[in-house]
Amino acid sequence: NQLNESYKAFRLDYLVGLVSLIAAIFTFNANTNLMLCVILLGIISTTLVARWESHRRTINIFYEFENDNYSRYEQIILAFNYIAECKCIWSLLTSRKLYNTHESKLNAGASTLIDRLAISAGRGNPPWVQTNITIPILKTTGRSLYFMPDGILIYDDKGVGLIEYTGLKITFDTTRFIEDFTPSDAKIVGTTWKYANVNGGPDRRFNNNSKLSICLYGELKIEAQGHLLLYIMTSQSDAPKKFKD
Repeated sequence: NQLNESYKAFRLDYLVGLVSLIAAIFTFNANTNLMLCVILLGIISTTLVARWESHRRTINIFYEFENDNYSRYEQIILAFNYIAECKCIWSLLTSRKLYNTHESKLNAGASTLIDRLAISAGRGNPPWVQTNITIPILKTTGRSLYFMPDGILIYDDKGVGLIEYTGLKITFDTTRFIEDFTPSDAKIVGTTWKYANVNGGPDRRFNNNSKLSICLYGELKIEAQGHLLLYIMTSQSDAPKKFKD
């Protein structure tokens, strides 16, 4: 509840900053000294309110590890590192089958079109949270996952939630993906053409018909309570399996 209140509460420093900006605009054509005073007052008041907001919102979460609890958390960090060490990580958004031969030829002979978005993996703290440890983070489309010692904190537009590790369902797979830019750590398992014929050869009707790599990527899917929590593709094909193990 505290995390949700801190994350979703209206920010007063934004309001003060907006009012200060409006006041500065209204005094733009007025006396120069008056305008400078308004701008200076706006900067000072916005800064002070922002500091007060930070003090009001920040929640302290400190961990003391006993027995083998820390070694368990080290295993979680190790699992996360297998994903974070990949040169490229993508969030899989949508996919659709290509049943039309013409459409497949225009997409390098692919049978499925996948909509994906690059995501980031790093370390830090959740919004308005101060801890005594560094937290692994995966930031996907509209959602951030913080791998805490006692579960995954999930931040999205609906608020904050916590899923314990025992409640996760993790599955992995590999997939072949046609790539025009090949990550340095990807395994290339074949080649094709940007515009391919049915037999796999180049379509000579296109002058800019370049050769493309077919990469073997990894897929990781994490579900919790029947809902999809994370569905990503990794440039290292074995990273999802190592993560689950």
